[in-house]
Amino acid sequence: MDDLVTAGELAKLACTTKRTILFYDEKGVLKPVKIDDKGYRYYSQRQILDYQMVLLLTTLGVPLKDIKEYLDNRGKLPELFKEKRPQIEKEIRDLEFNLKSVDSYLKNLKDNQTMVKPAVMNFKPLSVYYIEKVGSYAKIGEYCSELYGMFEKPDKNFTTMAIFEDQGYRPKDCHIKIAAFASKPLKVKEKFESVAKQMEFDPGKVVFYKYHGSGKMLSLFWKELETYCGLNKIKVRKDMSDFEIYWKVGSNPSEQMFEIFLPVY
Repeated sequence: MDDLVTAGELAKLACTTKRTILFYDEKGVLKPVKIDDKGYRYYSQRQILDYQMVLLLTTLGVPLKDIKEYLDNRGKLPELFKEKRPQIEKEIRDLEFNLKSVDSYLKNLKDNQTMVKPAVMNFKPLSVYYIEKVGSYAKIGEYCSELYGMFEKPDKNFTTMAIFEDQGYRPKDCHIKIAAFASKPLKVKEKFESVAKQMEFDPGKVVFYKYHGSGKMLSLFWKELETYCGLNKIKVRKDMSDFEIYWKVGSNPSEQMFEIFLPVY
C-alpha cells in the first residue's frame, strides 16, 4: 500500500483534479489498481506517467478509445502520431483559411461598412439548361445533383447555378431555376428532354461578390451585398432575377467558391 495513492492524491501529484481522474476511470482509460471494501480507489504512483501520456495524446486530439487501446496494449507511439499528423495539418490549413477570412472581413468593414468587397460588370448572355423547383435554399445542392443526373456523361467542368425567380429572402419556399452551363458536349438524356429545358440568360449589368467558404452561409453574404448596394446608392433591378454560381463545391469549406449576383441599373 505504500506505493499506492488515492484518486485525490494522484490528482494533486499529477497537477489535475480528482474529477478528471475519476472521469478517465469511468471511460476505462486510467483504471485504479485497487478498490477497497469501502469503494476507495487506489492508484500506483507510476500511473502519473500514464496520466501524462493521456494528457499529451488528448492535447493532440487523439480519441479516448485510441488512447485506451494504446495503454491497454502498450502500442507503438509512431503509429498514433503518423495517423494524427494529417489531421493536425488539415486543422492548420483550416485555421489559416479562417484567419485570412477574418482579415478580409475586417478590411472590407473598414473600407465600406460591410463584410463584402463587390465589383460591377456586364454579364455576358449565357445559354443554360434548367429545371424548375419550388423549395428551400437548403435543398439547392440536392436539386443540382438531380440536374446533373439528367445529362449524358457530364464532364468534370459541369457548373451549376441557381436563378431566384422570387424577390426577397425566401429560405423555405422559393421559386428557383436550377441551371447548368449549356456547353457543347452537354447532352440531356432522352427521358428528361421535357424536364430539362434550355434558355438564354441575360441579366445585363450586375454587382457581384466572389465568396470562398461554406455554402451554408451564402444567405448572410447576400444580405451584405444588398447592404453594400444601399450604402452606395446602387439601384437593384426588380425585373431581373438574382442568381448565384457554384464554381467549386465539396466537403471542405476552405476549397469551396461561389459567386452571387444582383442585377442593377
